Amino acid sequence: MKFLIISDIHGALPPLKQVLAAAADFPADGIILLGDLLNHGARNKLPEGYAPAAVVECLNPLAHKIICVRGNCDGDVDGMLFNFPCNAPYSCLMVPEYKDHKIFITHGHLYDFKTPEGAAKLGLQPGDIVLSGHTHLAGVKKCESGVINVNPGSISLPRSGQSGSFAYLDEQGFRIVTLTGELTAEYPFS
Repeated sequence: MKFLIISDIHGALPPLKQVLAAAADFPADGIILLGDLLNHGARNKLPEGYAPAAVVECLNPLAHKIICVRGNCDGDVDGMLFNFPCNAPYSCLMVPEYKDHKIFITHGHLYDFKTPEGAAKLGLQPGDIVLSGHTHLAGVKKCESGVINVNPGSISLPRSGQSGSFAYLDEQGFRIVTLTGELTAEYPFS
C-alpha cells in the first residue's frame, strides 16, 4: 500500500495543489491527513494563499482515498464541509510490509506516545509508528517509549527554518520530502 501523508494545511491552497501535483509521480492508494485542514489558528500567521473553501473543493473529490484525523485548529463545523470523516482524534493502520507493528495516526496534541507509560496506555509497543503533525517540524525520531514518530511537517506554515514538507509511505518505509522535492528524512522498514 502507498500513502501520501499531509499535515497542517491551515487553509493554504497553493501548497496543497503543489503536493498533489508532486504526488502524481507517486500513485498513492490513499491519502492520510493529520489535521489542521482549514483554520490557521490564533497563534499562526495567515498562510499565503489562504482559501479554506477552495481547499475543501480540492480535497472532496479525493474523499474515497482519505483517512483523516482532527487537529487542534479543526472545528466541528469543518466536518460538515468535507465528504469524508475528519473529526476522529486518532486512527490506526496495519501495513503488511511492516510486519506485526501498528501505525497510530493522530494530530499530535492529545496523546502521550513518547513515554513508555503513555505508549502503553495507547496499546503501542516499541517499533510501532506514530504519524503526527502539530509541531510543523518534519522529522523521524525514536521516542523513549521505543515508538518511532514520523512527522511530515507542515505544507503551509513550517517552523524553525524548515521548508514546507509532506511524507510518503510505501512498502519500503517512510520518506519526508519538501515541496521542492528534496528528501529530508526516511525510515526504512528493513
